[in-house]
Amino acid sequence: MVNISLSNISIRKQDRLVLDISHIELPCHRITAIIGPNGSGKSMLLKTIAGLIKQPEFQISHSAKQLGIVLSQTPFIKMSVMDNLLFLRDACPSLSVTQVHHAMKIFLLDHLSDQPATKLSTGEKQRLAIARAYLMGSDLLILDEPTASLDPQSTALIESKVNELAQSGIRFLIASHDFAQVKRISDHIVFVKDGKIVETGPTELFFSAPTTQAAKEFISTHL
Repeated sequence: MVNISLSNISIRKQDRLVLDISHIELPCHRITAIIGPNGSGKSMLLKTIAGLIKQPEFQISHSAKQLGIVLSQTPFIKMSVMDNLLFLRDACPSLSVTQVHHAMKIFLLDHLSDQPATKLSTGEKQRLAIARAYLMGSDLLILDEPTASLDPQSTALIESKVNELAQSGIRFLIASHDFAQVKRISDHIVFVKDGKIVETGPTELFFSAPTTQAAKEFISTHL
């Protein structure tokens, strides 16, 4: 399990409070899903946890050895799939070609090794982005809408890879608007509304017996 602690988080955009957290402890058991209405602050929360958004008063800590984040749109260098992964050696000199080949095999990219990364399909790019974070040695992977706009086959493939990695010990924090996906793969829920974390709990209990009115209303409108 990875523990995340957040305190004194307040983010405004154009006079609108988009994230407001006085203090909360978030345990990531296996796969934790962040859900909530559009514009509720899900992506902002992920970016804040990952350290992409910083302010002096923020107090953020986690027990992960290495944290990786994959945003909904990840840019790639105009190089091959293989070279995009080997480029990580600038940050991780110990990364070997064997490890890169192994990662490409895990994420079913080995047949695309010499293909330009920028020419991949959306699903292939998403698998490459997750493979890149995986190769950085992340034991907590943050994914922002990892299957948005993907076809069912690509979605199922990414879900299966997430489940495989979760079984190997990597923990996931995933923002998703897909209720069916959340029920399929997550074991814990963080419900966000109007920039506030309103409710957390096991996935099955959250959907069967939500404790807040806001969660009850949200679930009822999506069933």
